[in-house]
Amino acid sequence: MKISEMQIKRKNTSSTAEEIAFHRVIESAKAEEERICYDPYAIHFIGPELLKFFEATACNYPEAKARLKEMYRLFPGTQNSIVARVRYFDDYLQDSMAEGIKQLVILGAGYDTRAYRIEGLKEKVKVFEVDYPIIQKVKIEKIKEIFGSLPGHVVFVNADAGSEELLKVY
Repeated sequence: MKISEMQIKRKNTSSTAEEIAFHRVIESAKAEEERICYDPYAIHFIGPELLKFFEATACNYPEAKARLKEMYRLFPGTQNSIVARVRYFDDYLQDSMAEGIKQLVILGAGYDTRAYRIEGLKEKVKVFEVDYPIIQKVKIEKIKEIFGSLPGHVVFVNADAGSEELLKVY
């Protein structure tokens, strides 16, 4: 099987995971009555450049606000789509927990923090987070920074969710 340039690029970067986390950061900064979803851990997964940009927009710097407005113009609906999806899956997971699920597999987990922020999950559900080793490495370091150690209810699975490799992992 020949690996494409896109697959190689994806394995060596976590930019998509960081960008998705950034959208959760933007939404989480809104007042409680205005936001669609809330992720208090997402801010730990954005790099210095995005953090600086976020702080500038939060401080209402005109240049940063203009850049954010331009991002929304170039990619209309992206922010709303991402936060709506986060909310949908959060709600679906909570409903599934009420029905008694025991395991959750998150393919292409990236910097998703659902396993750490959904109340009651760690007591009831074993979570398998599947993603590229480089992304998992960064995430594991950040989770240790946030919580002091890795939670026992999460298993990190190093695999490309878009390949046959995943079938050979377990």
